[in-house]
Amino acid sequence: MSRRHDENGQLADLLRMLPTPEPSPRFASAARRRYLDALEARARREALTGLLAALVGLAVIAALVGTVIEPAALVVGVAEAAADLARWASGIGVVLALLPPVVWASVVLSSAATVLSLVAVARA
Repeated sequence: MSRRHDENGQLADLLRMLPTPEPSPRFASAARRRYLDALEARARREALTGLLAALVGLAVIAALVGTVIEPAALVVGVAEAAADLARWASGIGVVLALLPPVVWASVVLSSAATVLSLVAVARA
């Protein structure tokens, strides 16, 4: 069964002529709030789905790399990464020891101001 197109707009006119009360402002605001809540929930679901897909992809890649690379090479790579991290930590320790606390206080305060301004922009 096919629907006939309302060519003259008669159906719309008849529907407008029906006596119906105007929805209350509370109803409109509640409907808007529910709509915004539903949009937010949908965005959260999409973000969670994307995160889960990325994690599954990362796990598949890690499994494939684990089967291709022999375990000794993997241990060597982890050891090199640990050595790089130790070098970076000792370098940061030297820089912290050389610079006076006044410089670090200004760096920390400027970083905090930057983060707070980014948060303010993100909330707007």
